[in-house]
Amino acid sequence: MHLRHLPLVSTFLMCLPAAAAAQEPAQAASADSPDVTAPVWARPDNFWYRMSVPGGHVWLNVDALHGAKTPLFDHQRLATELTIRTGIEYSPLTLPFVDPAAQFVVKYDGSNAYIQEGAMAVEFLHGGQLWRCDLQIKWDWNRVPPTDYECLPRRPAPAGAAAATPASDAQIPSPDGRWVAFVHDHNVAIRPAADATAAPTVLSTDGAPGFAYQPGSIRWSADSDSLIAYRVSDELFASRGVTGNVKRFVGRGEWSVPGS
Repeated sequence: MHLRHLPLVSTFLMCLPAAAAAQEPAQAASADSPDVTAPVWARPDNFWYRMSVPGGHVWLNVDALHGAKTPLFDHQRLATELTIRTGIEYSPLTLPFVDPAAQFVVKYDGSNAYIQEGAMAVEFLHGGQLWRCDLQIKWDWNRVPPTDYECLPRRPAPAGAAAATPASDAQIPSPDGRWVAFVHDHNVAIRPAADATAAPTVLSTDGAPGFAYQPGSIRWSADSDSLIAYRVSDELFASRGVTGNVKRFVGRGEWSVPGS
């Protein structure tokens, strides 16, 4: 994060109750735990999820490799940009992405002079249009307030499109097509792609209820000889904190394919 972003992030954090902004994710799940969505692994080693807070919702990113939780984007800056572009007033906690009909997705397919590829963007349906907000464009210091966010409608919303939902039984094929990987009883397993009835070969042993491996985190090596995945503790989602060190709630595993 660039230093010039800090005042804007601080503005966003001030919009949350003090307890929510300061609390570290160290408590067990309870009746007071926030409502959260299933984690979405939009790129390797990172996932995002949405969390309810008093007055609305926030979107959070977890760098699973380094164990850091932060806001997925600058909520205040995005609210300002959407208010200007749509003429509808939004606040940092009332962004128009909560309704499943919005089909909100996070992408890393943008580019600019500094990030040749992999710049962050979000897309969603709003007012019958498909909107895209590029969140890492070149800073425009002539705008009030200055921003590197740009939201624009791209085209009419496609008819009959359905929002993708994470599948707990997702099967991830290996690049060479010989294997599929999936989560079986909270652990990572594989089987031959050509035999759907084959017994799974379970690779991990540390997955457990409440600390299970995530299907969306499975990544194969280019040669199909190994794979990695992350397990995530339910305790991570029990916290109302928007920033913090969550390393103890995330575990990374790596395994070789037997016989490779």
